[in-house]
Amino acid sequence: MFSYLLPEIRLSLEFSERKFLLCIADIILIISGIVSSLWYWAYKTGRGFSLQLLTAHSAWVVAMGIGWLVWMFINDLYDLRIAVKVRRTIQRIGWGGAIVGLIYLLYYFLTSPLPLNENTVSLRFAPAVAILNTTILLLTWRLMYALVFGVGHACQRVLIIGAGVTGTILAEAFKQYPHYQAIGFIDDDRKLHGKVCQNIPVLGNRHNLSADIDRYNVDEIVLAISRPIDEELLQLLTNFHERGIAITPMPVLYEKITGKVAVEHIGSQWYSALPLKKNPFDTFNRIGKRILDLICGTIIGLVLAVVFPFVAIAIKLDSPGAIFYKQERVGQYGAKFTVYKFRSMVQNAERNGKAQWAVKGDARITKVGNFIRKTRLDELPQVLNVLRGEMSMVGPRPERYQFIKELQQQIPFYRTRLAVKPGLTGWAQINYGYGSTTEDALIKLQYDLYYLKHWSPWLDLKILLRTFSVVLKMQGQ
Repeated sequence: MFSYLLPEIRLSLEFSERKFLLCIADIILIISGIVSSLWYWAYKTGRGFSLQLLTAHSAWVVAMGIGWLVWMFINDLYDLRIAVKVRRTIQRIGWGGAIVGLIYLLYYFLTSPLPLNENTVSLRFAPAVAILNTTILLLTWRLMYALVFGVGHACQRVLIIGAGVTGTILAEAFKQYPHYQAIGFIDDDRKLHGKVCQNIPVLGNRHNLSADIDRYNVDEIVLAISRPIDEELLQLLTNFHERGIAITPMPVLYEKITGKVAVEHIGSQWYSALPLKKNPFDTFNRIGKRILDLICGTIIGLVLAVVFPFVAIAIKLDSPGAIFYKQERVGQYGAKFTVYKFRSMVQNAERNGKAQWAVKGDARITKVGNFIRKTRLDELPQVLNVLRGEMSMVGPRPERYQFIKELQQQIPFYRTRLAVKPGLTGWAQINYGYGSTTEDALIKLQYDLYYLKHWSPWLDLKILLRTFSVVLKMQGQ
């Protein structure tokens, strides 16, 4: 009876809905943890809780709130793959509480000029309670999310039309993203019926679609075929769309869940690999991006001035040779320029003059070089290229002309990455990092094209914050 009055409640939320849920719940809980601590402090000291009290303590309230959100962000706790993993969630939120607590101790007990008396100790009690409250609330909420949304009934149930290479690539990607469950393939090739690809069965042809959708309660149909769809299939898909089932091309879904553009699997949809504007960044965005480059470049320049003597001495003591290493790279529109780095390899690492990939465990890398690569200190001198306008803070990494000449022959759309200024850091660097083969170059290009297609000031900010996290964790290459 009530089924006619109330819609079915389902947990198969979209990617964007899950991220929104995580973010909005975190914000509410962080605010709740901080405000409740102030209320408790006011109650214990016999003071009334009011907006005036909250305003009087706005400095640490805002700092703690923003600090928690930044910590969650740079530790990938809004990455849906990480959000459903209980152990990583506990570790990262626990470390966040510990670091916020350490900052609290340093501020109040080392730098505060206030004498220790009953009033100041009571005042310092409020932030301590806020740290404890927010840590417990965030841990409880995130564990609930992982337990509820990390199980099968909360997945987006998907049928993939096309059991060829493109379909199996998507199915392989689903293994890293538990939010999607591939129910099966649909393919008109009878030879494939009954077979299993990537542990997913081929259920039948298009004529079984309606029955399969009802049987498996499908949420979404993904088109993983490179050829144009015919009129009959188009009509079928239109009918399913009217029933509320999402119809998604494989390149679109692949981008959404991986942050990459599947350049080698787009078939006739070649246009989906390219940003179709004349310039990926319009005039006002370019101006804003340049201002950000100058601000960040100046700050990093100051950092470079501070660390330079120490890095220079370490390089000199570790191995004979120059402190700096310079190399010609290709920038925007194919313009060549010289980049500067702290030397991390032995002198004359390329004695034959031929460009060589740096490989993992490369014997040419010195001991100090290994450290400055992991911390990305070796890249700091490139801030000069940023300030001169040859590079940006964020963008595809500048590559050598020899490599571009080879790779553009092997990888489709490779030169598209030259449409923007190369960056000191980039979407590919924070998501993939190390690379020494053509296959690695292809994966990095997929990330670079995603950056070009989806660029925004917020994406740049996200990349900069995550780069900071990479530096702190010494995960650079």
